[in-house]
Amino acid sequence: MKKIIGYMRTSTDKQDNSIQLQTHQITDYCEKNNLVMDDLIVDEGLSGKDIKKRNGYNQIMEMVENGEVGTLIVLSLSRWGRNLKQNYESIEVMIQKETNFVSLKEQVDLSNPMGRFMVNVMSSLYQMEREMISERVKDVLQDKKENGKVYGVVPYGFERMDDLLIPNKKEQKLLKKIHTLKSEGLSYQKISDFLNRNKHQKKNGKKFNRYDVFHIVKTERNNINKFGDK
Repeated sequence: MKKIIGYMRTSTDKQDNSIQLQTHQITDYCEKNNLVMDDLIVDEGLSGKDIKKRNGYNQIMEMVENGEVGTLIVLSLSRWGRNLKQNYESIEVMIQKETNFVSLKEQVDLSNPMGRFMVNVMSSLYQMEREMISERVKDVLQDKKENGKVYGVVPYGFERMDDLLIPNKKEQKLLKKIHTLKSEGLSYQKISDFLNRNKHQKKNGKKFNRYDVFHIVKTERNNINKFGDK
């Protein structure tokens, strides 16, 4: 038979939600709903971000994965997960394993429509958060790209100096040669054969293949600058 588990956590920053308060709230809920709690698991003196150190949290999630938990009760979402992502992903596992999740403060209860609605809202917020983070990352990368700073793998034709991209004269000349050969009608394979025959190498020291040439022609045209003419 699946268990009814209560979970509590206190942080290192001495938040108001003490073990005593959480115990009273969870046990009162069980009494009012005629539930018999099988276990009350505590992570004491740990912040939400210390997920690997939270033995209680990890123990419960393992029990959920094994189909051993029927209901998990917490005082609030902030006591369970450290952020929206962790809460949502763990609740998704509980839904898959048919574990009811109850958070008293937010009135989340997967056994009723309102609780499931709250999880749908959480899902939407999580998706929005992911998209906003993705947009911020794109903005940062675009800003670095526009200002000649390293924003990923150092492209052929440049070298890295701290956080800046510095043109590599030798590679710049080769980039120009590659585009010249392509404009003369040579295939990507024939250009890669030419590069290897003349002992040109990629940044990692390996030989060029036609896919490398294709990438250079299609995506690195802007890497040819005045240094390629010298």
